[in-house]
This record gives sequence, structure tokens and C-alpha cells, in this order.
Amino acid sequence: MKTYDKVKVMGKSCLTEKSELMCTTGGKITVMKHGQQSEAGKSNLKKADAIEQHIYNPIVNFDEFQEETTGNEAEVW
Repeated sequence: MKTYDKVKVMGKSCLTEKSELMCTTGGKITVMKHGQQSEAGKSNLKKADAIEQHIYNPIVNFDEFQEETTGNEAEVW
């Protein structure tokens, strides 16, 4: 059994994406997809490099997008 032993929830070890457990009817249970997703915030957008973002998405003018999204929130609403 591979669990994360440094943190306990209700006295039990936590599972991670690397965890493996034995099934009571035989076989091994593994985590296929952890289900967590990252989300970029405004601080990530401010730090992003426009040239690098242009490589990922050449259609978007990143400098313009950055100005629109990091501007005053009162103007957006």
C-alpha cells in the first residue's frame, strides 16, 4: 500500500496520484486522474511573458489581452 503518511485525515493516511491499494476481491487500485485543475489568476497574467504566450496562442494579442484583464475591475463591470 502506497499512501502519504505525513498527513492524516480522521486518523487515516491520505491518497495521492501515486497511491496503490489492494482490492479486497483481488487486483490493485490506482489513481488514474486526480481531478484537480489549476486556474490562472491575475497575478499569473501580470507575470506572463507576452512573447512566450504568443508562441502558445499566436491569434491573441497578449499585450492587449493583458491590459484588458488586469485593468480596473470597476471598468469591467
